[in-house]
Amino acid sequence: MHWNQDYGKFSNVMGESSYNSKLRFLENPDVVHEDGYLAFASALWVYMTPEDPRPSMHDVMTGFFQPNEADIESGITTGSFGTTINVIAGPGECGQTPENPQAAKRASYFANFLAEFGLEPTNEDAGCSG
Repeated sequence: MHWNQDYGKFSNVMGESSYNSKLRFLENPDVVHEDGYLAFASALWVYMTPEDPRPSMHDVMTGFFQPNEADIESGITTGSFGTTINVIAGPGECGQTPENPQAAKRASYFANFLAEFGLEPTNEDAGCSG
């Protein structure tokens, strides 16, 4: 989790429900990375949670996301790691030529992760410059 609003939303999910429950991790974000359970739970929450108008990364990678015509014209497809970068970072990293260095780093980490398990990438472009 790296955006302020994510800490507030995750606080509402993981904290006791109260008027100001969203402040739990906004006021003390270090709690998330200092607690292994919360760190893993936050990563899983970000992966599984759609944020309108974007689908969840899980739906993209499993094929549950069905891109509409505008998505397809924008290069947003199902099962594409580049699309998950777009879900995470949006135009801050995607749609730039040459590839944004942060997006390229994410794609490189993904390729290394696949290699560790002896898997080949399923598509040629794991980035999101398109």
